[in-house]
Formats: sequence, structure tokens, C-alpha cells
Amino acid sequence: MSVSPVDVFWFWQRSLIAPGGAWETARDEHPVTKDGSNARKKAARELAGAEQITYTEALRRIDQRAARTSPADLEGIAAAGAGRVTTRVGPPVAALTTDVVLIGHTGAVRCVAFGPDGRTLASGGDVTARLWDLATRQAASVLSGETGVISAAFSPGGGTLAVARPGEVTLWAIATGQITALAGFAGQVESVAFSPDGRTMASSEWQPPDLIHGSTQEGGTTTVRLWDLASGQATTLLSRQGCYAGKALAFHPGGHILACGPGMDGTLQLLDLAAGQVTTLTGHGYGIEAAAFSPDGRTLATGSCDATIRLWDVATAQTTTIMSPHGGYVVSVAFRPDGRILASTSTDRIVRLWDPATGQPAATLFGHTEFVRSAAFSPDGHTLATASMDGTVRLWTLREPT
Repeated sequence: MSVSPVDVFWFWQRSLIAPGGAWETARDEHPVTKDGSNARKKAARELAGAEQITYTEALRRIDQRAARTSPADLEGIAAAGAGRVTTRVGPPVAALTTDVVLIGHTGAVRCVAFGPDGRTLASGGDVTARLWDLATRQAASVLSGETGVISAAFSPGGGTLAVARPGEVTLWAIATGQITALAGFAGQVESVAFSPDGRTMASSEWQPPDLIHGSTQEGGTTTVRLWDLASGQATTLLSRQGCYAGKALAFHPGGHILACGPGMDGTLQLLDLAAGQVTTLTGHGYGIEAAAFSPDGRTLATGSCDATIRLWDVATAQTTTIMSPHGGYVVSVAFRPDGRILASTSTDRIVRLWDPATGQPAATLFGHTEFVRSAAFSPDGHTLATASMDGTVRLWTLREPT
């Protein structure tokens, strides 16, 4: 398995919230009931753990929010004690609530993706990939393996789910259940992404240094490949030594540009697949964990281990906005299909929503108890799914202003 700063952070955080740990003890001091006072205490404990502030300071912030909130909004805060979290903000987001938690994975959940019909959700973690029927909120199909699932992606038509595990990618035909394995990987596959036309698939893999043979190379080798799905053959687009795992991988909506982050130096490459040209984006202080193009293709969002999000003008390759209130590495970014909201997740266990037009935060979502590895919007933009190392998938429902 690759060793990245994100993995190190997760193991450190798990030690803090293990049974008997500092955060676990704090949570157990006050049983949660439907009473608003206990809900207030629970919200304060979650905020204290997420922001790494004192419990007293968290209570003060919760009370400040309550003072600015209407009686109707207080019902949402009290509901947090019963497992329901509501955050009210101004346009373009009116409210986000989570009252659905999908439970079935027995370990960390690393990825989540909506099918194009919006009725199916895929999640990957532990040693399984799961397809959830959102009407029943049950796992309709489970694909098991011997190693953990790291990344998963639906084909544009929704007929195939690509599932990445250490050293392999399998293509899962949803209708028939047929499994096709792609051969030729030299290391651990970190990310997969389908092109908009569905004819090709990109993969990013990381191979550690060959310590057995006395390699002195720092880090390892990241390789980005482009797969012709009709023939099953791959073309190597980029191979870079002396770096850690590059997880950022995203196709431009036009299909002619592939964004990839091959290392931990804070740069990201835009590969023009038609012209064979490479543009390097510089600005982040540390490795880029996530990338996503806006639906119109004009903007690229990147999340980094420097705890910031950057928005880039794709035409000029320049940063237009820097957003930096996250308390940990930013490991996932996702645009809503209309482009009006950007979601980000982090090792600080918090999900945040942003207005890309202004770069201002729109909502802060609490609920996960370990860091949130992935986020995806439904095709209609009404639901946000998040996958966490706490072993759960949460569905957040968006209500527009009335």
C-alpha cells in the first residue's frame, strides 16, 4: 500500500477516537436524547473534535449560531441529537440535511459515485464495491475481492463500474455481472476516471521504491495511463519518479484534457490528449489529492495536502481563487451539475460547500466521525453523497430556497 500524508493522518486520528481515547471519552460523558440541551452538547462535542478546539469554545460558537437562528432553524439543531443534521445558509443553498446513513461496509469507505440515472449509488471500501438502490436504501449488489477498493467510477452510460484495487482494475458490467480485468499495472492503482464518451479510461498508479534491491529513490513512481476499452490496451501518458501517490485525476467535459497530479510537490499537469501538450499548474504548497472540472469546463478545482482549495481558469492556467478554512488535507472536491456549488471533504472530518462564483463558504456539514474521503453529487444536484473512513456513506439532501 502507498504511504501518503493522508494515510498517516488517518491512522493518527483513529488512535484518538478509539474506544477509551480522548474523543471517545468526551462523547460518552453526555448521553444523547431528543432533548435540545443534549443536542446542543453533542453538536459542541462534534465541533470541538472537528475543529480541534476546547469543548467550552465549541459551546460558545454553538450558542452564537443559535442566537442568530430563527425558531424554525432551532428545530434542525435539536434534531442533530436524533441523528439528523441541518445547516441553514443563504442562497444558493437554503438547507442541507442528512437523515440517511448507508451501513454495510465493514471498514473504511474510500470512494462514492452516482450512476447517471440517479437511482444507483456505488461505494467502495473494505474489500467490497457496493451498488445501492436509493429507493430502498439497500445494497442491491456486492462485488467482493481479496484486497481493498481504492477508487471506483461509473461509465458515462452507467453500464459499467470500474473498480480499482492494489495492482488491478476490474470492469463490472452492471446488467450481467460480468467482470473483466485490465492487465499491465505495475503498482497500486490510486484513481480511475472514464472519458466523457466512454471509449477510454484513465488510471493513476503508484509503485513504491524497490527497497529490496537497494533503491535510494525518495518516494516512488507515479504512472498515468490511458486505456482503450475496446482493445484493453494502455498508453502511458506520464511516468514520474521520486514522488508519492498521485490521486488527482479528472477529464475535462470536452474529453480532450486530462488533469492529473503525479506527486507531492504541489503541481498538477493538464495533458492535452489531442495536441500532445502538457501544461503545468503551480501554486499549491504540497501534493494535490483531488481535482474536478466545472460542468462548463472553464474552471478547475483542486484540493491539496496544504489544506487549501484552488480554483483555476483553465484557459489561462492561473489561480483565480484560494479557499483555506479546512483544518486538514483536502482529499475530495466535486461540482454540483449546475456548477453553482462546490463540495470539499477533508481529514478534519468536515464536509464543506462553497459558492464558486465568490469563493465564499455556503455550508459546513458535521456528522462523520473519521475523515471524509470522497463526495459526489447526484445527477439532479439534489443529493450529496459522502464516504468516510468511519465505514459509512451519508446522503445529504439539498433543499432550494423558497
